[in-house]
Amino acid sequence: MTILDVGCGSRKAEPGAIGIDVHPRSAADIIWNLDEFPWPVESDSFERVHMSHIIEHVRDITRTMAEIHRIARDGADVFIVTPHFSSHNSYTDPTHVRHLAARSFQYFTGEDFATFSGSNVRFSIEELELTFGKNFFLDGIGRFLARRNLEWYERHAAWIFPAQDIRCHLQVRKS
Repeated sequence: MTILDVGCGSRKAEPGAIGIDVHPRSAADIIWNLDEFPWPVESDSFERVHMSHIIEHVRDITRTMAEIHRIARDGADVFIVTPHFSSHNSYTDPTHVRHLAARSFQYFTGEDFATFSGSNVRFSIEELELTFGKNFFLDGIGRFLARRNLEWYERHAAWIFPAQDIRCHLQVRKS
């Protein structure tokens, strides 16, 4: 199985993964600025793509996701982890360009993204969850509300019971 770890940093998500990162002292096999397109990777090359704490750093998320679509095979799994907009971690790193909501990933499943990036560029959401801290009471309430109704949670309760991360499993759809 061919696996790509985008923004791999010093440690890849899986053994045997190919890493791409801008930092020359990273574990990357390919040193590349992810804001420059196209990436030096063949189309339809990967069956799985990991993006852990990188999507919030890129300047153009839609262009980055279109590039992920290009280099991934049809049906490839894409795993993205990013701070939730309500997390203090989303704001403490000054290199974060965007603050995302769980519902932000719905954009990549619809017509707006397909129109922006090409007629057959689309993803499906296979799994989407928020992670919370370990405070049994406060984090438990946030977890309960988010699982009950994610849209309501993000509109009304996220700033009261903040999440930590968004974990999104997308699947590449090319047909």
